Amino acid sequence: MPAAAMRIRVPAQAEQMARVRAEVGEYARDSGMTETGVENAQTIVTEACANSIKHAYGDSPPGPLEISADAQDEQFLLVVRDFGSGIGPRTDAAHSSLHAGLSIIGALSSSFRLSSHRGQGTEIEVRLPLAEAA
Repeated sequence: MPAAAMRIRVPAQAEQMARVRAEVGEYARDSGMTETGVENAQTIVTEACANSIKHAYGDSPPGPLEISADAQDEQFLLVVRDFGSGIGPRTDAAHSSLHAGLSIIGALSSSFRLSSHRGQGTEIEVRLPLAEAA
């Protein structure tokens, strides 16, 4: 098992997704996660980052994304954080991609928590099992 948590900080740009997916996948494998779990972790980090890339910084230059992962207590903890506008109440269909991404994250994870503060950013914390149940 890896001795320390994985942490990376990248600009909120689509061009960074291959790097993020690769680093999360490598850390998950090194943590003993099953190949299905690795694929789920990579899908989850893609969805979480895509939401930040699309919604967090609006028309401003892209700000940072922080991604961390840690294997602890038979769980794989994945956190994606941006420092953008935060999530406010929206009733229009223009932001349906946010809801679709969260549905995918919810379906693939054991649990997730979304925390957002207007003007301060959004954080999503996801837990997945390191090993599949027997």
